[in-house]
Amino acid sequence: MVSLAATLARRRIYYPRPVATLPDVLMIDVPTRFASKRLALGRFWPIMVETIDEQLEIEAFLERERDRLVPPDLLDERPSVMPRKHLTIAHYRPSGSRWPYLQLCQWPADFTARAPDSDRMLARGAYTIELFPDRRKLEKATRVLLASLDRRHSPHVEIVFPDWAPDPDATPS
Repeated sequence: MVSLAATLARRRIYYPRPVATLPDVLMIDVPTRFASKRLALGRFWPIMVETIDEQLEIEAFLERERDRLVPPDLLDERPSVMPRKHLTIAHYRPSGSRWPYLQLCQWPADFTARAPDSDRMLARGAYTIELFPDRRKLEKATRVLLASLDRRHSPHVEIVFPDWAPDPDATPS
């Protein structure tokens, strides 16, 4: 018997939500023997956690003893319970130097309806997430995303930044 918490998800942290209307992100640093190019930055598995009940549920899922390892995808297909009327772009900062910065986009329903279900582009039917090794790359990606939006048909955009050091190269406090 094996649990994900003792193997695949041994190293994990929560990125707390920057505002109440966004999810926490459980970030799993997958061990090298399980890493793959399909994972973000080759080794990270982010999970959007919207409620306390979901946090308890995912932790129990990771702790459960099983006959074999399974992907920690319990919440991936579950619809979001946090709908938005506008695009929200949020920056989450890591709590340590070995963890990535992340950009989470929460898309409004009129945009998510355009994404084909077969492509699995949206986690929980509402989110896209990208991970970056440093703050500069995160901020550059956000500028590129904003520049790519069609101004005539783009939704209202809210950007949520964490309270971080003014120096992009500074170590997170």
